[in-house]
Amino acid sequence: MTDTPEPGEIDLDDITLTQSRLAINDRLRTMVQPVTRDLTRREADGLLRSYLEPPCFPDAVRRLATRHLLVLVGEEETGRRLGAIALLSRMSLAEGRITVLSPARTAAELLSRTEYAPGRAYLLHDWITASTDRIELANLARKLAELGSYLVVTRSGKPSQAVEVEQPWTAPDLGELFDLCLSTYDLRAGVAPDVLGRARDRALALPTPAQVVRLAAGLVPDEEPVGDEVAAWFDTKPAMREVLAAAVLAFVHPLAEPAFEAQLARLDRVWRAHESGPHAPPGPHPLISVSGGVVAFRVPRHREQVLAELVARYGFWLWQPLREWVRSLAGGGLDVRVRAAEGVAALAAYALKDVRQEFLEVWARGTGAERLVAADALSFMCADDTLAPEALRTALAWAEDPGDVRATAAALALGGGLSVRYPADSATALGRLASGGGPAAPVAELLLRDRPRP
Repeated sequence: MTDTPEPGEIDLDDITLTQSRLAINDRLRTMVQPVTRDLTRREADGLLRSYLEPPCFPDAVRRLATRHLLVLVGEEETGRRLGAIALLSRMSLAEGRITVLSPARTAAELLSRTEYAPGRAYLLHDWITASTDRIELANLARKLAELGSYLVVTRSGKPSQAVEVEQPWTAPDLGELFDLCLSTYDLRAGVAPDVLGRARDRALALPTPAQVVRLAAGLVPDEEPVGDEVAAWFDTKPAMREVLAAAVLAFVHPLAEPAFEAQLARLDRVWRAHESGPHAPPGPHPLISVSGGVVAFRVPRHREQVLAELVARYGFWLWQPLREWVRSLAGGGLDVRVRAAEGVAALAAYALKDVRQEFLEVWARGTGAERLVAADALSFMCADDTLAPEALRTALAWAEDPGDVRATAAALALGGGLSVRYPADSATALGRLASGGGPAAPVAELLLRDRPRP
């Protein structure tokens, strides 16, 4: 299919390629649904349970009611998606469903190739092919107004000259959002005041509303109490050997004990080569347990919390060797590679730019094994509503030039998790790659052939 692989590379012709795509896709289908589907009124109300309107919300309601089209423009993770759903829920509609459109649609496709029903609501989140052309957007607004329908689009960046239909978007007050979550989850009576106080202080220091909501949700009493255990442990300034062990598990959780010990030893060697620090001997760890020969976090959700704390508390001196070690996991066995991809996808929720530059782009230009890990990371990002559009954006960018080595990684991702989240967009992009004649063409042909039929 491609050149004969070098020793240690993966032959993309092998039938295990299709099997690995199907395995990941089957797993994701149990977790997510296609983005391009209808949201019922009940689903929308559920999503808005802990939504706090930012100061710009009343003006946005007025402008959407008047223009029928509104593009929310702002930084990532400022609550634009929930803001769009909240805005649409305020409109006078024939029915409460919200139809979600693909973020890959162009302005021309939105105007001429999208069917809008009268009196309906439409949402397009994280617009990939964003247009700032006044005429195109004005014509689209006019078409929607004639039908009595409404469309809210979100995109990253700054407002453009198309000011008539754009709304600068900002995050709500994080302290007020945390307090709203306490009421939503009825936590004031069930959680100790000192715990709530510490959690609120942490909420004020978090960078995004989504993380504030996750923090509050983690205080809900359940079978896996999380509270402040991870943050409190990092506050004790643990020994570096313990930090390294937690970092290893965050990227390969869970893993058989011998493989975990081998990876910890490898990271320890990489770190000491950079920092000349002490050896990291094995030993008991307050966050980690071993059961049945498998190493795992005592509480599964601690994986994400450890990643968040590593990003917030440690700088270059830890992350430089840590990145080097993570990138090397592409050369491990299948089990390690898949877990590394999942770990990098989890890291993207807290350090998207770093993940894009230090892992995805590096792997996508690398060996066959590295391209597989890059594709798997994009697939796992599809399990997160916020990260899924970024995964699609990245794959489509890699697929633009069929001769680019990254196009192979794009094909693998488009045949993987992206085909679950964005089935139509993935099939279209795979078709272009299959007919493009580049190194990705045979991979795209194989994945198109083995796609399950609707």
